[in-house]
Amino acid sequence: MSEIVLTGLDGANPLGFLAGLGVLEALTARRAPARLAWRDVGGWRPVVSGVDADLEQLVAWLDADRIACGDEPALALAYDGKQDLKPPPDIFRAYLEEQLDGATPERRRGVDWAAGFGSDVVQDNNGNTKPTALHFTAGNQLFLKMVRELATGVDDNDFEEALIGPWRYERQLPVMGWDATASRDYALRAGDPSKEKKAGVPGADWLAIRGLASVPVAPVGTRLKTTGCVGGWKSGSFRWGLWTVPLDLAMARATMRLELVGMDASERSARGIGAVLSCGIKRSDQGGYGSFEPAMVV
Repeated sequence: MSEIVLTGLDGANPLGFLAGLGVLEALTARRAPARLAWRDVGGWRPVVSGVDADLEQLVAWLDADRIACGDEPALALAYDGKQDLKPPPDIFRAYLEEQLDGATPERRRGVDWAAGFGSDVVQDNNGNTKPTALHFTAGNQLFLKMVRELATGVDDNDFEEALIGPWRYERQLPVMGWDATASRDYALRAGDPSKEKKAGVPGADWLAIRGLASVPVAPVGTRLKTTGCVGGWKSGSFRWGLWTVPLDLAMARATMRLELVGMDASERSARGIGAVLSCGIKRSDQGGYGSFEPAMVV
């Protein structure tokens, strides 16, 4: 079977990395024996293998997966007229139980997504559910409302732009804030960025949302830990490794959980890790709007 190099997705950008995971999530949901690796071709790019497809077929599969997600119960959480990830804990607990009741070994998309959204065990300062550290929306931006807009608005042209590039930033669908090359610092702007409609790369944002199923959260003591994230809510960072050997989804998820920063170069090499990157996470004081700082190799 041939391999497909996705030249539009930059593994050194959190949005590109999460989107690469999303491609693997979507292909695995088709029960395809897909594998994903990262290759340095003047920049770290994902390489898909294990599937008998060209780019056109891959785009068609990703679009079919997007359509199938349109009625996904995990995206239907609503409370007090909102579609976000910060409901009262009892509402989020009932939501989690609903996802668990509907899960089977063959169909666990919803429960995996929910595990990446938040936990009712840990609450924020307002007593509401604490969401993933990758919840960057604020103000009028409601996380799940934006996700559902992407689920209905993205098309095959958006996927092709995301996968192959160049990224044109022309489409005004919701932007989740994970592009480290497009920071909108509140302090450097005349107005609140959470109230602005910004053009983005919706195919990449949707695939990154798919990738959140590989970035679960877990309560540790009184705090919520997000896979790959360290530090506090307003001064943390997201760290990830780029593996050079083709991995299926289960192995990719296992690799995401490794503490790569503490490994020496020989141990990383033995595990097939080509690079480890880190992005600082910044949040504004006005509502907690989040953004990534540029990535650094660690």
